[in-house]
Amino acid sequence: MQKQNKISKGVITKIVMIVLFSALVLYTLIIIGTLCWGLLTSLKNYREFENMGNVMGLPNLNADEPVNSTAEFFQLANYQIIWSNFNYKRTEPFYSGTMKIVHYCDADFVTMLVNTLLYTVGGAVIYAFMPALTAYLCAKYPYKLSKALFVIYLMMMSMPIVGNYPTELTFLRDTQLYDNILGNYIQKMTGSGMYFFVYYAYFQGVSNTYREAAEIDGASQTTIMFGIYFPLAIKMISTVFLIQFVNLWNDYQTPLMYLPTHPTLAFGVYYVSYQALNPTFYHTPIRIAGCMMLAIPIIIIFVIFKDRLMGDVSLGGIKE
Repeated sequence: MQKQNKISKGVITKIVMIVLFSALVLYTLIIIGTLCWGLLTSLKNYREFENMGNVMGLPNLNADEPVNSTAEFFQLANYQIIWSNFNYKRTEPFYSGTMKIVHYCDADFVTMLVNTLLYTVGGAVIYAFMPALTAYLCAKYPYKLSKALFVIYLMMMSMPIVGNYPTELTFLRDTQLYDNILGNYIQKMTGSGMYFFVYYAYFQGVSNTYREAAEIDGASQTTIMFGIYFPLAIKMISTVFLIQFVNLWNDYQTPLMYLPTHPTLAFGVYYVSYQALNPTFYHTPIRIAGCMMLAIPIIIIFVIFKDRLMGDVSLGGIKE
């Protein structure tokens, strides 16, 4: 009887694993297929795509036919259109107390690229480092304040906070933190979020023997944190940095709300795709070319760093 139960459990486990594997393979194929379709579509002439109905096929490279995609495929014509017309102009008036402040923006592609790098790299560093810092302090210094901070972060994750945007915007404008990169950095320095609990569980699992040995040798608490524990967690921190970098690279809503005159590339793509009056951007292949300009750098970064960032997380070599 027990043998039959073991066999049944083994069969069920295999079925579950096969179903999960099949679902993951299907999901991967859908993602890869979507990227390939987007890349091929961005290399098509919009007349071929819209008028000739070539939505799923390969670009027509026959130069003898009146409608073909030779210029789009070989000369990247759609990408050249995005590059030459990718600009954003806006005047943003707002009140700080009783004083009216006006910010003016005239950004081209290069300016948006610089804003994107400042927003994504700086924001990803903060999102990766600050939760690690607060998690380490809460995990390794079990004082009442640490426990209170843990409960506060747990409540922030559990309780929905709605309707706070007007108050938040008013505070940022009154403190001169609105519509500038430094203010956006300060806004991100909460140390909370899901990754706080990931870091907390990791640092809880790392032995205190490291700290005790370093303290005997006269190391300070700062040296112990940045010289021992953070290097042990560098793969985890790097992985969180990559995840947040990808998230911020594709984020257009936050710049729209908090950085209206510091547009990023993601916001620029959103603007030219849905709000721009330039009729050139109404065509689907040109819009997708703008989206692919955002996707390709992320794919390259992931391909380069995937082996290093997806390595096993080690808890150390101390024998208890």
